[in-house]
Amino acid sequence: MADNMTIPSLRRNSFSQSDTAILEALVPGYSLIYGFFSSYLQIDITGYLQYVVLLAVFGASLKYIIRYVTNFLERYFVSTAEIRLDDEIFNYFMYWMSRQPHMKSTNRFVAGVKTNGYWSENESDDEDDEKGMDELDEPGCGEDEPTFDEYWAKLIGRDKYRTLRYTPAEGRHFFWYRGRPLRLERREQLQSTRYILNNETLYVSCLGRDPSIIKDLLNEAQQSYVERDGNRTVIYRGQKLYLGRPFQWTRCMARAPRPLSTVVLDHEQKQGFVNDIKEYLHPRTRRWYSNRGIPYRRGYLLHGPPGTGKTSLCFAAAGLLGLKLFLLNLDSKALDEDNLSSLFSELPRRCIVLLEDVDTAGVTHSRGKTIESSKDKDKTDDSRGNTTEEPEPEPEEKKDDSKPDGDGVTLSALLNVIDGVAASEGRILVMTTNHPEKLDAALLRPGRVDMTIAFGYTTTTDIKELFTSIYTTMEGDLPRIAASKHTSNGDANPATNGSANHVHEKRKAELEEKKRQEEREQQMRMDERHAWISELATEFASIVPNSEFTAAEIQGYLLNHKNAPDDAIRGTELWVRGLREKKRSQEKHLT
Repeated sequence: MADNMTIPSLRRNSFSQSDTAILEALVPGYSLIYGFFSSYLQIDITGYLQYVVLLAVFGASLKYIIRYVTNFLERYFVSTAEIRLDDEIFNYFMYWMSRQPHMKSTNRFVAGVKTNGYWSENESDDEDDEKGMDELDEPGCGEDEPTFDEYWAKLIGRDKYRTLRYTPAEGRHFFWYRGRPLRLERREQLQSTRYILNNETLYVSCLGRDPSIIKDLLNEAQQSYVERDGNRTVIYRGQKLYLGRPFQWTRCMARAPRPLSTVVLDHEQKQGFVNDIKEYLHPRTRRWYSNRGIPYRRGYLLHGPPGTGKTSLCFAAAGLLGLKLFLLNLDSKALDEDNLSSLFSELPRRCIVLLEDVDTAGVTHSRGKTIESSKDKDKTDDSRGNTTEEPEPEPEEKKDDSKPDGDGVTLSALLNVIDGVAASEGRILVMTTNHPEKLDAALLRPGRVDMTIAFGYTTTTDIKELFTSIYTTMEGDLPRIAASKHTSNGDANPATNGSANHVHEKRKAELEEKKRQEEREQQMRMDERHAWISELATEFASIVPNSEFTAAEIQGYLLNHKNAPDDAIRGTELWVRGLREKKRSQEKHLT
C-alpha cells in the first residue's frame, strides 16, 4: 500500500522525457545523478532542482553584487588620494614608505639596489663613506688607531654589498598610521609598455569621508624626504629617460654647499652678484615688477676663460640662498621647442637654471653678417690697395643659423622660453660661456641678460687666497676630541656606594678638564699653522705671475701637494715654466 502511494508521488514530481533531455544537455550526467539519488537515497532531486538553479544564479551574480556594494561604500564612506608617477609626491611617499617598520614584515614587496627618484644617486655611498671616515677619525690609543689599509679594506668590503631597498609590490597593502588602518594600492596602468618606468599610480585610502589623516601622511612623507638633504644643494638635470617619453627634470644628486669665499673672483663682483639675486628674490621686488607690468625674470651671463670659476659661482650662490639648481644642455638634438617649453613650465617659482657653455650650442651663435655688409667689406679692402678680389659669400651665410640643420631647439624657441609672453616667471637664468662674442645679440639684450660678470685670470690677491684656502687647517680636518667615557661601576649603585660615586665624579671632572686642555692646544696649533700658511701664501703669490693662470690651473697644481706646502713652494718655478711652454705649444698648434 505504501509502495503504491510512493510511486505516483515520484511520477507526479518527475519531469517529462523532453524536460529530462533538456536537463541532460544543460547538465551532462543528469540521468546518472537522478538514478543514483532515486534508487539508493530514495530522493527525487527534481523537487529541489529549482533551489539549485536559484543558488547557481545567486552565486553567479554574487561577484557583481559585491563589486557594486564595494564601489558604493568606497564612493561614500572611503577617502582616497591618487598619486601619479610623474609627480614628485610619488618620490616623497615611496621614500617614506620604504623606511617604515611594517615594510620589514610584509610578504609582498619590490626589492632592488638601483638608484631612482626615491633615493639620490649617491645617498647610500655617502652614508657608508661617512661611517668609514668616522671610524678612521675616531681617536685611538696609539697603535690601536685604525690605519688607512684597515679602513679601506672595510670600506671596499662594504661597497661589494649595495644597500637593498624595499617598496610595496603591485596590489593592495594594509598598514597602520597613527592608530588608523590605511590601504595602499599600487596599480600599473595597462596602456603603459614598461612596468614601473612609465605609468604607475598609487592609491592611499582610509575609512571615513575625512581625508585629513592621508594629508597628514603625505605632509610627513614630504618633510622626511626634504629633511634628508639638510642644507645640501639639490641638482636636477633636464633629460629624456626613455625613448618616446618627453624631457623632464630628473634629480641627479644633492651636494654640500660650496662656500662663496672659495670662489676665486673679485669680492665686489661676488657680493654684487649675490646681492642682486637677493634683491630680485625679495617679496617687494615681485610686487614692484607686477605693479609696473614688467615680467618678473632675471638673467645673468658669466663669461671668461675655462677654469675661472663661472659654474662654481653659480653653485655657491645656490647653496648660499638654499635654491635648487637645474642644469640643461641646449646642444642635445633630441631637445625640441615643445620639450624646452615643457621643461621651463615645470620649474619651481624660485630656482636657478644653469645653461653651461652656451657658446658650444650652434643655436646661440651669431647669425653673421648680411651679404650687403660683406660686399661693403670687400669694397673697403679694395680701397686699401688689395689687388686680390674677395670671394663671393658662401650660400651658407644667407642661412639663418638660428635653426640648425638637424633636429633641436631653434634660437627663436629659446628666446620665447626665456623672455616670451608665455615664459615662466620667478626663476633665475644663468648662462656661462667662454666666448661671449659668438652669442647672438638678441640673446644678450637687457631683459634676457640683466647682469654680465667677466671672469679673468687670477691676480696676486686671488693667488694668496687660493693658497690659503688649500692649506689652512679646517675644523673638520682634525680628528675629533675623544668624549669622556664613564665606567659602569660608579653608576651601578650610587646610593649605597658613596665613595665610588665620588671617585666617578672626580674622574669625570679630570676627563673634562683634559678635553678642554686638548681643545686649547689644538686651537693654538691651528693659529700657528695659519700664520705660517699666510707667509707661504705671500711667497707663492710672488712666484706665480699675475693675471696669467686660471684658478683651476693653480688649484690643480696645489692639489698635487695638498699635504706638503713646502714642496709646493719649491716646485712652483718649475711648474710655471712648464705651463708656459705648454700654452705656447698649444697656441702654435692652433695657429
